[in-house]
Amino acid sequence: MDANKLIGFLNKSCKKTINPAFNLFLKNYSHDLHHYVIEGRSDAVNRFEIPPTSVKVLNWFDDIWLFLEIKFFKEKNKFSRKIVSHINKSISISIFQGADSDERKYQLFRAEWDDYFSNETKHAQPHWHITSNQAIEKIFCDYANISDESEFLQIFEKEKQKVFDVKKIHFAMNGDWHNDKDHVHRIKNEKQVVKWLQGLFAHLRTELGS
Repeated sequence: MDANKLIGFLNKSCKKTINPAFNLFLKNYSHDLHHYVIEGRSDAVNRFEIPPTSVKVLNWFDDIWLFLEIKFFKEKNKFSRKIVSHINKSISISIFQGADSDERKYQLFRAEWDDYFSNETKHAQPHWHITSNQAIEKIFCDYANISDESEFLQIFEKEKQKVFDVKKIHFAMNGDWHNDKDHVHRIKNEKQVVKWLQGLFAHLRTELGS
């Protein structure tokens, strides 16, 4: 797959269907990594890590915001520690909600498609991550910290442990089980990715706008 050709196709397609300002650009480049991200104008937290991963998101419609990143990268062989020649591919789309004036937009979910060389992957490809629960948790934690209500925080943490952490699940998006096949689809060419993203955005636009 040609990275530059893919990015060119996506920029041309998404400027028409998403936002005229849609622009994937090369953020990080090295011999072993090509990392493209969308160019947005508003801040959001893409991953609640330590420290959290902050990104610039692009307004899609109403109070819905979008972040997209694509990576082409090589990695070391876990046995020889040498850089392998094959190229892994990773696509991640995050959807956020928030008013234009909000300093923090909350992530609702991510759609991802990873194509790694290993045949041992256990996660469905492509897949969904449901992350809106993290935003709710963050709101409560911030409230508790500001109000200095330690008892409230303890109760909240106790209740949170009773609910399964759904963000750990890779919810299958396109499992081929009805054809007696598995849950992993390989990325074969640029047009395949463009068609997937076009269908994904059209579906999300309908669901989020209803």
